[in-house]
Amino acid sequence: MKYWWYAVILLVLAVVLTVLAIKLSKRPKLSYIISMTLSCVFLTYKSIEFIYYRIIDYPEYPVEYSQFAYFMMGVTMATGFKKTRFLAAFSSLTGALGYIIAGSISPDSMVTTMSSTYYVVFAVIQHELLLFLGLTMMFNVERYRYRDLWIPVVGSLLFIGYSLLVYYHYIYPDYLNVEKIVIVKIVMGTVIGFVIGEENLTPAIQAVTSVAVILLVVGCMFLLCRLNNKVFDRKEKRMAQLGETMPTFDYGLIYLFKKLWAKRKAVKETKGEN
Repeated sequence: MKYWWYAVILLVLAVVLTVLAIKLSKRPKLSYIISMTLSCVFLTYKSIEFIYYRIIDYPEYPVEYSQFAYFMMGVTMATGFKKTRFLAAFSSLTGALGYIIAGSISPDSMVTTMSSTYYVVFAVIQHELLLFLGLTMMFNVERYRYRDLWIPVVGSLLFIGYSLLVYYHYIYPDYLNVEKIVIVKIVMGTVIGFVIGEENLTPAIQAVTSVAVILLVVGCMFLLCRLNNKVFDRKEKRMAQLGETMPTFDYGLIYLFKKLWAKRKAVKETKGEN
């Protein structure tokens, strides 16, 4: 491997940011503030990036799962919509880990497919921060409920459907890199070609790979939700011993609108009494 150092950088940064996320676990408010800031930065940057592509008429679109995660996390945090927080955290973690694992297994292909050193560096920074963001939102901010796990399942299925529409040119017919869409490779089972070589792929291997990865992803949803609950069981027990309760975070546009509406309603009621 010519670019072995790329794999080392990915793994070292992942370990450092994981440790940092663990260190922040006892400071949920700070974790939330950092997550909110990073999410809004990602949403703003990615929106400007793809708007710019439209202005210059360049055929580049958000088709990868990590790109979905940037927007999902950004919109979730900016609006304050709680129901999609687990989906946002899960997509951030899986999008980032997928990139880090692929870059560690096959660093040469990851580096050589980039058009410049700038994009190599920026890709590393973005995915590592996405990992950190997913960890803080998954384990530091709030407890998630098993009954809401249908949301990430449905969300992931919708994104798969969207990616297949792109792949078969029903949308974005000018997009040229449909063969490189990773989520489509996973659904079709060709992603294993990175490991065994594309020349060794057979329909049976593709089918087994596809089913195995999909089951793994769904299993990871339940596992992460269970880990989240265990982490918050310990936190709530510790805080109960101190006579405290876990904080909740209601921020974003929805919270702002509710607050303004309540204030307006209170003013009307006050005027009515007078």
